[in-house]
Amino acid sequence: MTAADDPDPAAEHDVLVKLRLSNRTMGTAAERADIEALAQTLEDAVAAAGVGEFDGDEYGGGDCTLFFAGADADRLFAILQPLLHRHPLGRGATVVMQYGGGEPVRRQI
Repeated sequence: MTAADDPDPAAEHDVLVKLRLSNRTMGTAAERADIEALAQTLEDAVAAAGVGEFDGDEYGGGDCTLFFAGADADRLFAILQPLLHRHPLGRGATVVMQYGGGEPVRRQI
């Protein structure tokens, strides 16, 4: 394995989108369907812009967290923010931007 095969983990940025659900567990079936559709829209936009990738979701504790990864958290956020503003579940979301190994930055939608 060469250095090129093992990318510097500090070079990857992460953007986490935390969506509040209507109950303290996994949300309703309708919310989960809405989140699945929203996640697909966000994934498509991130891929079309060439700024990163959707890395999955996690449900629990009354939240759903959507994970995105790329080389530039600010560019990822610039793609995600307007789409989140337009979606009812996205309004009020908390976004956590992790710049490589640095301290996370939180933003409210």
